[in-house]
Amino acid sequence: GAEQDLHLRAPAGAGKTFVALHAALSTLRTARGSRVLFVARNEALALFAAAWLARRCPAGARRRRLLGRIDLLHEPIGRGPCSLRAVRGRVERRWPAAAAEEYSLLLVDEAHHLYDNAASRAAIERLVGPRTRRLLLSDVSQAVARSIAYPAGAADVHLSEVVRCSRRIVA
Repeated sequence: GAEQDLHLRAPAGAGKTFVALHAALSTLRTARGSRVLFVARNEALALFAAAWLARRCPAGARRRRLLGRIDLLHEPIGRGPCSLRAVRGRVERRWPAAAAEEYSLLLVDEAHHLYDNAASRAAIERLVGPRTRRLLLSDVSQAVARSIAYPAGAADVHLSEVVRCSRRIVA
């Protein structure tokens, strides 16, 4: 794609998910028709991401349109992605997700776990199109001394410290 795949590595609590959610929101707000897939091993983390994104969009039709462009994938990964919709102020999931023409951005949280498993890695990579940009998030303390087959060509970014502010990220 126009932007390179990124592999963001940092210790737990350094702000990887925070950075990724802002990247997703930016993609959804600036690229008309863009679609985002948020992948996490943990269902609760995937639901947190969906709720976080929904809260940043005004209620009503705008929120429904935004949620309609986000899919989630969590364990069991083989079940495939689910789509999202806003119902009475809540985010609901539906399986299977509507067939996306192509995801603009694929965010993989806990990539050190998901790409370490051949079946999960294959299921995720089947969802990557020619113009899909990947943002992989890995906990450096969890991936030490393991040879994990991450996709080739991603720019490696090591995050050592994040200072959070309501208006910007300072790294």
